[in-house]
Amino acid sequence: MSKSALKLRELLKRLEPYGIETLSKRGKGSEIILVKPDVPGGRKGPQYPIKKHGDSTEISIPVIEAVLRRFNIDKKQFWGD
Repeated sequence: MSKSALKLRELLKRLEPYGIETLSKRGKGSEIILVKPDVPGGRKGPQYPIKKHGDSTEISIPVIEAVLRRFNIDKKQFWGD
């Protein structure tokens, strides 16, 4: 699969298998916080803020790659290369 910007809902769907969750009430203004909990159901662990102006917000390639680096997710596995 080639790299292209993803809608927010598609990005969140693809991050689910890696244990990434959202803390929607924790970001500033129109942000959500992505978190990979240290323990299931927890709120501590690596976090990354991301803009949200609705579920169809387009997330750019550089932002997606920053999220992948933050959570130590293999790019090739994520993109399906």
